[in-house]
Amino acid sequence: MRQRTRSRRIGIAIAVVVVVIALAVGVGFLAFRGSVGSELALRDSDASNALVSVRSDEPYYALIAVELGAVAKPLEQTGPDVLLLARVDRQAKTFALVSIPPGLQVITDSGARRVADLAASGDAALITAVSNFAKVDISHFVKVDEGGLEGIIDELGGIDVDIDQVIDDPHAGDVYLPVGTYTLNGASALTYLRATNLKMGVPDQLDHQISFAALLFEKLFAADGNFARRLESIDSYFQTDLSLGDIEALQEWLRDMSASGIPCTVLPGYLTEVTGVVDTFDALYIGSSDDMAAIIASLESGEVPDVTSSSEVQPADPASFTVEVQNGTDIVGAAGVTADSLKAAGFNVVGAGNAEQQVYNETLVVYKGSEGPSRAKAVINCLGIGRAISGDIYYKFDSDILVIIGSDYKPFS
Repeated sequence: MRQRTRSRRIGIAIAVVVVVIALAVGVGFLAFRGSVGSELALRDSDASNALVSVRSDEPYYALIAVELGAVAKPLEQTGPDVLLLARVDRQAKTFALVSIPPGLQVITDSGARRVADLAASGDAALITAVSNFAKVDISHFVKVDEGGLEGIIDELGGIDVDIDQVIDDPHAGDVYLPVGTYTLNGASALTYLRATNLKMGVPDQLDHQISFAALLFEKLFAADGNFARRLESIDSYFQTDLSLGDIEALQEWLRDMSASGIPCTVLPGYLTEVTGVVDTFDALYIGSSDDMAAIIASLESGEVPDVTSSSEVQPADPASFTVEVQNGTDIVGAAGVTADSLKAAGFNVVGAGNAEQQVYNETLVVYKGSEGPSRAKAVINCLGIGRAISGDIYYKFDSDILVIIGSDYKPFS
């Protein structure tokens, strides 16, 4: 009897210990979920006024707004520097990204504005503007600032990026990135994402940003069993109305998706500024609502939008178009030397002379027409310098391509 009594006491003691441990684990788990959830929550935001709820089985759109900051206060712009519209289809298990340029022109009661500038009136104003332009309801919102993005990248151990052209933009940061594959930490990634003095200018920057986002999502949602730990380590770096359960559900099927499997599309368009003369932040990006509608229609039909990125543009045959060269600097003879060099390389140069002003701080390759990007790329590849811009509005020239030599000019080699 004493032995049975002792056995019962031991059994009861073990049961009590098990219950205590279970309660502790449960409380700890709930505390973990609660702390992560509270860190993620949107703070001081009116986003809920513009978000439209959906049923759990319906596809939805989420807007991701990222601030990249700047190396100096005068270079900072209002509002987010990256805007990504994500389409999530939980039934079909598809995830796609569309880059909305922050300088996109939208029409408001006060006239034409950069869409990013509307964030100064609140998150709801920004969400509503993007929703109206894309003609879709937006159900979720994610926002990240400069320090948050840097922290996320560093916590993930960096992001492996294939650098397709030299990144050396003093306005973007003091990091020099040569061509090749590198693991970018938070600081170098910010320089990479801010850089605009690229072969195709802003289009190349937008390509870099959306491709980087896909790589970041791939690493964040990787199927290595450490997602909960990663999420806990970065939960203070971003804010969202998405619940912890929503994010975990995303990871369930995104974990096996590679960056190359995420459709990434940049809204086509052009800048309105007269670039190259002075650095300006009031340029508007003119994007077509018809192009946006076509992108959305493709995504909703399960297709990849047929929009060629600037990195995929193939250079045209040098002899198939005409080129005029103008000297936009005080470097004597720069236009003539460049014209002769282009002729020697097989280009059809029809004129050379001085620009109306010798104040250009970078070499511009101005194009027009649908074949312009491929022609501009051929010239840039030959010269080794230059930034392609659309010249349909602000530049008058009779040739197919206008090259304006800037102070970054170097003798052709």
